Amino acid sequence: MKLIAAVLVVVWGAPVRPDPELVAAKVAKLPVIDGKADDDAWKSAKELKTGIDEPLEEKPKKMISIKAVHDGDSICILLVWEDPDKNDQHAPYVWKGTAYEADEEKVEDFCTIGFALEGKFDSDMKAGIESKWDVWEWTAARTNPSGFAINRTHIFTKTKPAEPIKSKKMTDRNQEPIYFAHPYKEGTPCFKRVDAPEKKGADVVPQFVSQAPSGPVADVQAKGEWANGKWTVEFRRKLNTGHKDQTVFAVGKSVAFAVATFDKCEKGDHIVTRNLILKIQ
Repeated sequence: MKLIAAVLVVVWGAPVRPDPELVAAKVAKLPVIDGKADDDAWKSAKELKTGIDEPLEEKPKKMISIKAVHDGDSICILLVWEDPDKNDQHAPYVWKGTAYEADEEKVEDFCTIGFALEGKFDSDMKAGIESKWDVWEWTAARTNPSGFAINRTHIFTKTKPAEPIKSKKMTDRNQEPIYFAHPYKEGTPCFKRVDAPEKKGADVVPQFVSQAPSGPVADVQAKGEWANGKWTVEFRRKLNTGHKDQTVFAVGKSVAFAVATFDKCEKGDHIVTRNLILKIQ
């Protein structure tokens, strides 16, 4: 029997690990979305601690804590991860003697949660699988001041999306082409870009400012706070927004998802969890 088992391992490889499960239990009162995570709901919620530098790392070195609760109408998700440096500016304008110039060295931290929407879900963006994700995007500079996240759709397709959707052609793990697009949902996002002031004011002024959000792009509340070398970020959204391009969360059902964090990211560099399962109890 031992010999047979050894042969199976050689032929089939290591046993497939089950996807870690995050349980969202029902609570009487949802947390306040303030980035503090000191609410009673979080104290009683089950924690999922999982690697954040997967899926390619068999033994992840970085971990993230995830919790979720709901009240039958809305769901809240809590993320906590280590980040030694607080980066909450994004290309601000800096006065350079005669005019403002964008400081491209200042890049914000942020995180995303992607949920299965259509097709097979795989947290590896180069898996070469045609699919769509419902994505919540929190950023430390652009979205955090408003108390909202950006709601996007991630699209992976072997056929280039039609205009006006902008896409990027990538190569998957099998060296096959696949297109990736991540448009905003419809509506007005929670921030906008502004031109540099013509006259000098403060030495440093933001390039992105908050504005009143509306529509599906603003369906997710989010707030983060950095302290003691960690980011704490809370999200809240209705279980069912009624919008067909957003994942529906239902009691008794499970949804595949993944989390990514971006440390002063540039050009999309990030680390990501393996496939996870959100179970709504």
